Amino acid sequence: MKSPFIFIAALLLLNACAAPKQPPAAAPLDVEPADTQAPAVTAAPTATELPAATAEPSPTPFPMENGVFTGQPDDFLLTEEELAGQYAAADDGSASTNMDLLQARADGDAYIAATGRLTGWRIQFNREAEGESPPYIVNVVNIYQTAEGAQLVLSREWHQDVWAAIDSGQLTRLPEIAGLDAEQLVWQTADGAVGVEIVYRNLYIFLTGPAEGDVDQYQFFADLIAAHLDWIKEGES
Repeated sequence: MKSPFIFIAALLLLNACAAPKQPPAAAPLDVEPADTQAPAVTAAPTATELPAATAEPSPTPFPMENGVFTGQPDDFLLTEEELAGQYAAADDGSASTNMDLLQARADGDAYIAATGRLTGWRIQFNREAEGESPPYIVNVVNIYQTAEGAQLVLSREWHQDVWAAIDSGQLTRLPEIAGLDAEQLVWQTADGAVGVEIVYRNLYIFLTGPAEGDVDQYQFFADLIAAHLDWIKEGES
């Protein structure tokens, strides 16, 4: 039987168009789509899509126009420096384009039209040594045309899988992170893994990782996303 974390990670990363890369020391993560996976959709995106992001983020200050970021999603990923040398990136990460999303979501055209999604990027950081922290961290960043469109991403209308899992008890919704200047949805799986999803300006940022030992998952990810958001704010132009 799949663990609750694996099941939920599969749903979220399917929608983010990216599967996690497994570090050698951990058990394989099964991210095969469920039997109810939506059929592929081949229609063209209804929103302009950014060119594929590169592994070389733009320097700060981050380029902005009319209060939204105009750079690439990989500009806003976690960095190894933020992780205090405890984690190393598995690789440069990978893009999740609107064409990928159209193949993953039956409502992909409507989702792109409503939210103005442009493109996304994902990366995985693997823990370098034994320690009191998750064995790996998955980080997803999507960028949208407007802040208003991004605000819809966590809504029940467009985040159906997660809300359905919360309503059914597969996920437990956790308290919002105090002092975090962003729309947020924080949840926990039955096996203790925590996921933090936030929307700030026109960015969607997702952090998660499997539970291990006595790690306070909630506090770990609360501290991490708060520091990361501060770093983004410091780079605003």
